[in-house]
Amino acid sequence: MDVGEKAAVADLIKLAGSCGGIGPGDDAAAVDLGDRYLIITTDMIAKHTHVPEGMTPWQVGWTVAAVNYSDIAAMGAIPLCFVVSMGFPKETDISYVKDVARGIKECSEMVAADYVGGDTKECYEMALSGTAVGTVRKEGILLRSGAKPGNVLAMTGSAGLAGAGFEDLTLGSKHARARKALMEPIPRVKEAALLSASGFVTSCMDTSDGLASSIHELSKASEVNFMLNWDAVPIPNDVYEISELKLLPVEDMVLYAGGDYQLLFTVERENVEELHQMLGKDFTVIGEVREKGGNVVRRSGQLLTLENKGFEHFKG
Repeated sequence: MDVGEKAAVADLIKLAGSCGGIGPGDDAAAVDLGDRYLIITTDMIAKHTHVPEGMTPWQVGWTVAAVNYSDIAAMGAIPLCFVVSMGFPKETDISYVKDVARGIKECSEMVAADYVGGDTKECYEMALSGTAVGTVRKEGILLRSGAKPGNVLAMTGSAGLAGAGFEDLTLGSKHARARKALMEPIPRVKEAALLSASGFVTSCMDTSDGLASSIHELSKASEVNFMLNWDAVPIPNDVYEISELKLLPVEDMVLYAGGDYQLLFTVERENVEELHQMLGKDFTVIGEVREKGGNVVRRSGQLLTLENKGFEHFKG
């Protein structure tokens, strides 16, 4: 199957129902519960695609929980619980499995959710498939659709650190912060709750597949275009250092590498200052929404096409 993950998902979505809620097509599914939505998501990691050299079993468990909680956060929801199906080769030591479970439990505790169980099976290669559940008030749900021309584009945290961490695996320099960002992603649950409660956010998703890819996803869902201001994007020094050591363009890590799990969202311009006071340093305006003109990045006074690429399964 070489059509790419996005094309495959587009075909599968046609077979999914909405259960009277919202979707499919967002970071998670929403089921109508009256005055609230039940938010459900599932995401998996496998040894070949998600477990780089040096990743501990605790980090494996943390990651499978974190990537699911990030989807819950992208919908503005509060996580409730987590279940996981775990497949391991027959020769896997039980201590490895227990450390994976500890990682899941501790990530769940961090977001005040419960790790409530799951299933285990023998598999040729390690694979973990998690499911997270949360709830959100109907008026507070965050969707990929809803961005309007004149809105600003903003994000939590920084861009490129996880991608830089992946590149750092082949270096002897050991940039600890970058590697930690890659192997211990932090789901932005607290920030999501503030965004949801504010009522200011017009669209939202996480940046798990890369900043550029996420901008294009928001563009498609909201039927608008974006201008990204390169100079405004928060880029840690580690990214520049690793870029120099690896002789790779900074853009490859900042725009097109996945794994950052930040929240990317749009907001009315008049609400920017109030939202900034709520989120503090975890809030950066990085662009604006336009009616037309394509998705572009402004850099050194020039408008350049923002390529629609990022991490994608079933490609390359």
